[in-house]
Amino acid sequence: MRIYEFTLVLTTDPNEEEVDRFYSIFDDGTIATVEGVPQIHFHREAFSLESAITSALLDIRKAGFEVVRVHINPAVMLGAIGNIDLRERGIDEAQAAEMRARLASFAEDWESPEMNVYDNYDEEKAKLQTR
Repeated sequence: MRIYEFTLVLTTDPNEEEVDRFYSIFDDGTIATVEGVPQIHFHREAFSLESAITSALLDIRKAGFEVVRVHINPAVMLGAIGNIDLRERGIDEAQAAEMRARLASFAEDWESPEMNVYDNYDEEKAKLQTR
């Protein structure tokens, strides 16, 4: 499993009692109001980004709130797969977000332990050839 970082923007600003209710449901999010926008920034452990966001949405609804939008920083998400400097490769944040969205359906399979062999593909291939 990996830790995924994202922010859920709430439809309404919670009061102190509601904030306490949130923290009784989850401990991996930080509630804040930034420039008048109520939000919760998560660092959630899950097998995929989709499952991390889905479980956080369920927690928010369990507390009686709704989410208006999900914010994911593409540079953080794509950088986590190998510290690739996307700007150096001519990819801006909008393009990175679009790429991430298109690849999301593959995330769970790609992040499975069996796929670790591709992290060092050339080394693993060389090992097979020397056997």
